Amino acid sequence: MKEDRLPDLSDLDNESVMGELVKGQPSSEAMDIDTPSGDAKDLDLGINVGTLEKFCKDAARSFFNEQGLISHQINSFNEFVSEGIQKLFDSLGEVNVEPGYDPSKKGVSDWRHATFSFGKVTLEKPTFWTGNNDIEEEFTKFMPRHARLQNMTYSSLMKVEVRLQVYTHEKSDKAKTGNETYVRRKVLSDETEEMIVGRIPVMVKSNLCWLHTLKKSDCLFDYGGYFVIKGAEKAFIAQEQRCSTRLWVTDTPTWMVQYQSQFKRKRIYAKLVDAPKAEDKEIVQMIDLEDCDTGLLNIILATIKDADEQCDGFRREGAAREYVHGLIKSSKFPPSETFDECISTYLFPTISGCREKALFLGYMVKCLLLACSGKRKCDNKDDFRNKRLDLAGELLARELWVHVRHLERYMMKKIQRDLYGDKDVKWEEKYLDASIITNGLKRAFSTGLWCHPYKTTERCSGVVATLRRTNPLQMMSDLRKVRQQVAYAGKAGDARYPNPSYWGKLCFLSTPEGENCGLVKNLSVTAIISSKVTEPMLDALVSSGLEKLEDISLSSISKSDKVLLNGVWVGVCQDSSSFAKNLRHLRRKKLIHSQVEIKRDKDQREVRIFSDSGRILRPLLIVENLKKIKLVKGGVNSFQSLLDEEIVEFIGVEEEEDCRTAWGVRYLFTGDKGHPFPKYTHCELDLSFLLGLSCSIIPFANHNHARRVLFEAEKHSQQSIGFSTTNPSIRVDTLSHQLYYPQKPLFRTMVVDCLGDRGYSLGQNDTIARPEYFNGQNAIVAVNVHQGYNQEDSLVMNRTSLERGLFRTEHFRSYKAEVDNKELNINKGKDTKSKVDFGKIQSKKGRVDSLDDDGFPYIGANLQSGDIIIGKVAQSEEDHGIKLKHTEKGIVQKVVLSSNDEGKNYAVVTLRQVRSPTIGDKFSSMHGQKGVVGFLESQENFPFTCQGIVPDIVINPHAFPTRQTPGQLLEAALGKGIAAGGTRRYATPFTTPSVDVITEQLHSAGYSKWGSERVLNGRTGEMMRSLIFMGPTFYQRLIHMAEDKVKFRNTGPVHPLTRQPVADRKRFGGIKFGEMERDCLLAHGAAANLHERLFTLSDFSQMHVCQTCTRAATVIQRIIPGGKRIRGPYCRFCESAENIIKINVPYGAKLLYQELFSMGICLKFETELC
Repeated sequence: MKEDRLPDLSDLDNESVMGELVKGQPSSEAMDIDTPSGDAKDLDLGINVGTLEKFCKDAARSFFNEQGLISHQINSFNEFVSEGIQKLFDSLGEVNVEPGYDPSKKGVSDWRHATFSFGKVTLEKPTFWTGNNDIEEEFTKFMPRHARLQNMTYSSLMKVEVRLQVYTHEKSDKAKTGNETYVRRKVLSDETEEMIVGRIPVMVKSNLCWLHTLKKSDCLFDYGGYFVIKGAEKAFIAQEQRCSTRLWVTDTPTWMVQYQSQFKRKRIYAKLVDAPKAEDKEIVQMIDLEDCDTGLLNIILATIKDADEQCDGFRREGAAREYVHGLIKSSKFPPSETFDECISTYLFPTISGCREKALFLGYMVKCLLLACSGKRKCDNKDDFRNKRLDLAGELLARELWVHVRHLERYMMKKIQRDLYGDKDVKWEEKYLDASIITNGLKRAFSTGLWCHPYKTTERCSGVVATLRRTNPLQMMSDLRKVRQQVAYAGKAGDARYPNPSYWGKLCFLSTPEGENCGLVKNLSVTAIISSKVTEPMLDALVSSGLEKLEDISLSSISKSDKVLLNGVWVGVCQDSSSFAKNLRHLRRKKLIHSQVEIKRDKDQREVRIFSDSGRILRPLLIVENLKKIKLVKGGVNSFQSLLDEEIVEFIGVEEEEDCRTAWGVRYLFTGDKGHPFPKYTHCELDLSFLLGLSCSIIPFANHNHARRVLFEAEKHSQQSIGFSTTNPSIRVDTLSHQLYYPQKPLFRTMVVDCLGDRGYSLGQNDTIARPEYFNGQNAIVAVNVHQGYNQEDSLVMNRTSLERGLFRTEHFRSYKAEVDNKELNINKGKDTKSKVDFGKIQSKKGRVDSLDDDGFPYIGANLQSGDIIIGKVAQSEEDHGIKLKHTEKGIVQKVVLSSNDEGKNYAVVTLRQVRSPTIGDKFSSMHGQKGVVGFLESQENFPFTCQGIVPDIVINPHAFPTRQTPGQLLEAALGKGIAAGGTRRYATPFTTPSVDVITEQLHSAGYSKWGSERVLNGRTGEMMRSLIFMGPTFYQRLIHMAEDKVKFRNTGPVHPLTRQPVADRKRFGGIKFGEMERDCLLAHGAAANLHERLFTLSDFSQMHVCQTCTRAATVIQRIIPGGKRIRGPYCRFCESAENIIKINVPYGAKLLYQELFSMGICLKFETELC
């Protein structure tokens, strides 16, 4: 088929670009909601629809080029390395080390004390010790590929300046009077050293990574964003956490308002109404209840009465302070600070000044009263305005904090020992154990158990996951996942349901099945996650009309609108509308950061500004500035230039509520005279950007049932075999697949067009930019029944097509083995006979014909099941070789020998297996229509058209009505038109061509409008009566293959407890036979077969039963009269060996009887002769 150049929107005039949406209004058929009708007219912008659509496409392409799909992971780690890790060590402060006060160990001098503190933190780029001092560089650059091949951790050395001060307490002159003692320190030593405190894992492609510095990559599909831990690739899953900078008003279990500070202490909560000489009127002014009804005032009066009862005379100066101070000191763990220090440190720590704290407390009370009266909504915990995402930086800081505190305790113990006597306390390596941080982080990454955000003694799972690499789409989806932690499945509440705040931020279709449904989500393609804005903003707020809180009187507060910055009340403004407008103008002029979110709440008379990290933002066009598009000459150079020109801006979850957003540039044009032009403030770049990456590349996704789109997005597209990696020679993945002839689909979508440059190295100009996201081949699919072999989702495939190479794949499996390094372990004193090394020896376990003398097979060796793949021999000539399981075979692809930093030499042997589709292999279209191969038919028996076209796949027509996937039929019809030279190639969700356009394209190519054709029967040569729908469809081969599932067993291992066959396929396990299989045999009346399957071939056993007492008898050795010993069944209850019979029972029943008997429950068996 000749490949034409795909037309760009710029090549077409306005009429052709509008196409189906302008002429005849076919768009109304595809999308029956608020679609503008009538002829499109140019706005006063002087720009037509085609120019706007081309601009949106270029803007989206520049956005993906600059931001990428995983920039949030890398940016968070870079921020942690540059600032977060230093703040973490600075927050520890000065640590005091007290002496042990053991009189037996005291020296001549006074008790010595010590303090140590951490200073500047330095992180080096990953290096590797070569072990060879002859060369110039003793250390070499440590790359991610080295870590993968050598089973090492890609990490950076962390050095910290540590200051150690040793001193004694010296009495001053006044101490002789007995009034004061130990008021002055006498410093004995004070030194600062730079020490190695551990190694911290480095994210690939971050600023610390060599790949970022050298501007290169090992793999074309690899964009970084993950870690390499002991050779395995690990990625963070963004964690949803409650926003700690907002007030939280709830009505369950009772009405409550909360403020969660950075300190996780719960000591002070309904805390202070403390101005020492405050009157009741002043307190009411602080709460700002002048405009409220009398019901709220009555509640306040009731609290005053309650305060009188609890604390008599609380209006008296200092009485309230004493009362609250007494409550604090009576707590279980009272703080050591004074009352004033507690208030300044723990009560609203982000607010300075007692007056400001009192005003904020009054604001909390007002919010609670308004919510109780129904004038303010309770906060929805599932709304994303109340959530923040913890990324790599926050999660690493949380885990590192635990291990740094562990290191701090270790240092205190070591230093305390040397404070005894007259030893010189100087910095030594024994004071610092770098393995605490290094091994602690390795363990957390390897096990996936991460430190809980609030409960220090608990660990939570689901924070770190192994990066899956079946295909690049699966890898990218794993890096864009978002997870919400719940205590248990029943406590999720409404968290599993899509929330309106997900619009444009999270994909409402990409979520897994099962227990994590709705809890694990995916970011939309244009969603980014904000970083922390460190620029000071108060001056910009004042210039926009802010009056600071300390400069205004209590009486004027109620007349103004509140301004809150990251949840802190910083001041008021007179006109919130103009204030918010001025702030947005400053943001567009780059006077404040572009990621600052501005929300004006008219109902609550508040302006909320957020500059914290973890908020989801997305780019939108600014409608009023679209005229500036004409000023952009030479196309869109960069996305930053669009931000600078005020054409595009980032909008957050809460700010979007104030925006009136058009669904696309076509909606900006007016319809007929009777339809007024809606006043849009913003516009979407494209409607398909609302979806996640794996959803937005599905053609005609808006025509399919949502469940089928979910299946394709979360399962089938991520299990399909296609592109793997472009660096397989330097990777040793345990399991990987590769399709021989991966193809690009005939259709195109907006997202795939925008994800890369036109000059992408894997394709020609003006072709699909990222073909690696499509993993499959274009097959000719006929919708027909074929000899009854394609019932119930079965597929009939063309054997001749498969022999030509259709869907042929390579299957790679790696086997690893390790031994101790001789050079490093020579002095460990182990028994030399027990040492194991690679080598060849004649084995009783399996064949060693393909092994060389070093114990490894040669490249190209054909290994079968039962062969030894890696030979390992002990010094005592004991065989420790690794044997292939009975289900494994292949040809040796490569052998890798290496060693790691833990004193291990290890080898990896990779086997290659070529697999052509067979009966039982699983396939799927891009519309969730999965099925297994039911029959391989010869080409001559297939129906064929007058052009001689024979289908590759025949699918049953019954697959479409109940599954509700007309998108596959539309794809086949569109693909047929494209293959015949049609120009309509886009199948982008929500902006797909209408059915009329597709049928017209088919008709103009000489086919029937509906894609059906007359075919001839391949068996008889007669023309078939009914028309057959046939067309090219993109099909995917999934990793589920019959060769990996086939299971057979005659006799084999059984479980030692139940004596039933084991379940593992690789261990010759038994076939699973469940309740539904049992019901099938019962329905067939095959009672003997059922008895054999569940009893004879499972756990056949025998036991003895006493017919006298109907209890079980035991086989024992006993003495009979005459002194002779015999062994046989004996009833302990009847004290008799007579009337005992042997019965056949499953061993599981016998085990149940014995377990019940151990609990004092005895079963009786009623037997009768069969």
